[in-house]
Amino acid sequence: MSDLNYTLPNVSSPELPPRDGIVMVVYPKLVPSAYATIRALREILGCSLPIEIWYRPDEMEHAPKALDPLRYLAQNSSGGQISFHQITDPVAKRFVAKIYAIHNSFFDRVLFLDADNVPVRDPSFLFNSIDFLQTGAIFWPDFWHPTSTMFGLHSQSMLWELLNMPFVDMFEQESGQLVVDRRRHGAPLELVLLYATHEPNFFVHYKLAWGDKDLFRLAWLKLNATFHMIETPPAMAGMVTNSSAFCGMTMVQHDPEGEILFLHRNKHKLTGLESGSTVAKNSEPEGPESEHSNSLRVDEYPDPVIWTHLLSFDGNWSREHYVVQAFTTSLNFTSKQKCFGRRSLRHSQQFYVQTFANQTFAGLETDLRYFAKHATQL
Repeated sequence: MSDLNYTLPNVSSPELPPRDGIVMVVYPKLVPSAYATIRALREILGCSLPIEIWYRPDEMEHAPKALDPLRYLAQNSSGGQISFHQITDPVAKRFVAKIYAIHNSFFDRVLFLDADNVPVRDPSFLFNSIDFLQTGAIFWPDFWHPTSTMFGLHSQSMLWELLNMPFVDMFEQESGQLVVDRRRHGAPLELVLLYATHEPNFFVHYKLAWGDKDLFRLAWLKLNATFHMIETPPAMAGMVTNSSAFCGMTMVQHDPEGEILFLHRNKHKLTGLESGSTVAKNSEPEGPESEHSNSLRVDEYPDPVIWTHLLSFDGNWSREHYVVQAFTTSLNFTSKQKCFGRRSLRHSQQFYVQTFANQTFAGLETDLRYFAKHATQL
C-alpha cells in the first residue's frame, strides 16, 4: 500500500532528503531518565541525530523547573540539536501523547524512544537498514503472543471483530521504540491516532488493547501497510534472586540481526534521588571512574544497580515455549519489586542466563546512574 498521497503535518517535500531524528515524550518524573538517555546517546554512543522533546505544559505546572536539565543539555551539549515542543491538544494525554508527538513531529523519519529506553549502540543505522528501506517501519515484539498473553489478544478476542479483520498470529507489539517513515506511512499513523482518540473508545472500554502498544501494528495490518517486526523475542535484564528466580526489570530489544540494541528500563526507572531525599542543586557529582565497575557504584549513586544478568530465549525452541512470568519479589533495595522473568530458573530450560558484566555495554548502567544523579542537581 502506498501512502504518498496522504500527508501528515510538518513533512518535507519528497524531493528533499529526509530529515531523520529521535522523538521523546517527557513529564516531570521522566526527566532524569530522558537526561541520562540523551547524554548516553551523545557522549557514549556518539549519536548526533537531532532530538525532539515533547511535553504537556499542564503537566509541568507543579514542577516549573522540571525541564531545566534538558534545556541545559540543549544549550551545552554538542553533537546534535535538541528542540522542545508543546502538546496542547486536550485529548493527547497519557499514551496518546506519544502518538501525537510522532504524528506531528518535524522529522520525516522518526526513531521514537520512551524516555526510560537507552540504546547500547548509536541507533542511526536503523534508518539505512534494509528492513526499514524496504518497508518504511520497524516494530518490536512484546513478551506476549496468542498462546501466552496478559491482554487477551488471541484468536477469540473481540478485537478482530471490532476491527473487521482476521486474527493475526504474531507477537504483540512493544512500543518503547519505533522507527517510522512519516512521509511514506501517513495513513496508518492517522489511523493510529483515530484508534487512540475515537469516542467511545472500545479498545479501552472492553480492554481489547493496552494503551498504545498494539495500535501501531493493528493500524498497519488494517491498511495492509508494510512493516518489519523484529524476529528476536525480547530478552530481560535484571537480577537472579536467592531463590533462583530471575527478576527482569528491563526489556531487552534487538536489532534486525538479532544483536542487543535497546535496554528499556520499564520496571525500575532512574530517579537520581535517594528514596525520599531532596538533593541540593548546583553540586556536580564525580563522574564514573571506569566503564566496567558497576559493582563498585552501589553506594555512590542513588539509583540501585539492577543489571547483573541477562535472560534470553533459546531460539531452538518453538514460540509456544516463550513464556514470560509476571511476579513480585524482594530484592536488596526493595521488598516489593515487580518483575517480568521466570519464577524458577531450574524449570526454565528454554531460557539461558548471561552475566551482564561480560557484555560489551556492561558499563552503561554506571554512566546512566551518574547522569540521572546529575540531572537532579541542575
